[in-house]
Amino acid sequence: MEAYAKISKVYLKHHLKFYILAAVLLFCLMPFLMSTENLSPRESAKTLEMYAALLGVVLLVPIFMADQDKDIRDLLRSKRISLSLVHGIRVIESLLVLAAAEMACILFLKGGGCQFPLWSYFFGVLAGALFLGGLGMAIYSLTDNVAVGYMIPLVYYAINFSGDKYVKNFYLFSMTQGNFLPKYWLAMVGLLFLLFGVLWRRVHP
Repeated sequence: MEAYAKISKVYLKHHLKFYILAAVLLFCLMPFLMSTENLSPRESAKTLEMYAALLGVVLLVPIFMADQDKDIRDLLRSKRISLSLVHGIRVIESLLVLAAAEMACILFLKGGGCQFPLWSYFFGVLAGALFLGGLGMAIYSLTDNVAVGYMIPLVYYAINFSGDKYVKNFYLFSMTQGNFLPKYWLAMVGLLFLLFGVLWRRVHP
């Protein structure tokens, strides 16, 4: 357990803190870029889905940046603790931060007089963030290119502005329409993306 805590502490100190700072900056910009006060449920969903969900990209995509160098990966593979476990700890740590960040967005809107069911919207926005972040992380793992890992989820995000015609059950903005079913698909596949990313990275040279 002490070894796991050390892995978590090192990642937080040398890497995750910078992604947290980026997430805080994104959060602070929200009132200037989106409506955040006295919103209806539909308007609140729009702000959360179109803005707060992007926190998943910020916090989950760069999981592997700490061992971007192949020599570092080879060194980690030689250790007693498996590389997958190291990455798994980072994923869990980042997910906890992501959940806290999304809750902060939810509470900020609530504080601004917005009307919506707190826990339903929390799950909804977290599902979207999980999918986008998981997609980017999986692509990063597959290509070993963090720029591509950031680009693909942003392209997918942009595609959703044309509606659900092409993405069907993976529509990011379904909560705005009052439909929560796609959120279950997004959450499930997002978790699978994270799992794939961790497992692929284990065997990737």
